[in-house]
Amino acid sequence: MTARALRVCLLAGMLVAAERRGVEVQKIVQKVQERYDSTRDFTAQVTQEMTIASLGKTTAAQGTVAFKKPGKMRWELDHDTPQVIVADGSTLWLYQPKEHQVIKAPFDDAFRSTTPISFLTGVGNIAQDFNVSLEGASADGGLVYLMLVPRRDSATLGKLRLTVASDSGEIRGAEIFDPLGNVSRLRFSDIRRNQNLPDKDFVFEVPPGVDVITPPIAR
Repeated sequence: MTARALRVCLLAGMLVAAERRGVEVQKIVQKVQERYDSTRDFTAQVTQEMTIASLGKTTAAQGTVAFKKPGKMRWELDHDTPQVIVADGSTLWLYQPKEHQVIKAPFDDAFRSTTPISFLTGVGNIAQDFNVSLEGASADGGLVYLMLVPRRDSATLGKLRLTVASDSGEIRGAEIFDPLGNVSRLRFSDIRRNQNLPDKDFVFEVPPGVDVITPPIAR
């Protein structure tokens, strides 16, 4: 076989492998989307690690998370600086008890359909809003890793790496990379779906003596 023929064969093999990989990604994305389309709400235990690039510092927190479509969520995280994050579909609240303050912002400003974590709140579609690539699998094949890059404004929105159960399409974890180099790592456990969570679970009432801060973008 000549060198030229060998190069042609290698190129053809690479194209076939790429095509198969593309089909595999499409199947996994479809499974993940179908899983989420059939999920009205869910709760889970969550472990979070946040790495701040500018400080070279990583903090850890544990707590609970609840989501309900469309646009409702509640995070309760316990660490050095406890936080409660609540979205009721129109307003996002970030409560910091130790600071005696809560930040209030419009939900749409924080969670556009192309925001990396938006699909969890039911306002995004993976295949339509993101370019998706397969980044490997666990040793036993039970988990696969998907990289999601927003099709629009990727330079300002960052990207998302999902850990997905290969058999069910259930999301077990996520890594959110922002444009400043900060990384938030989430691991979900004890996931419970479709429990008919009441809307009152996603209502935030400002505690007495707590200052409400409205960022300029939300005024």
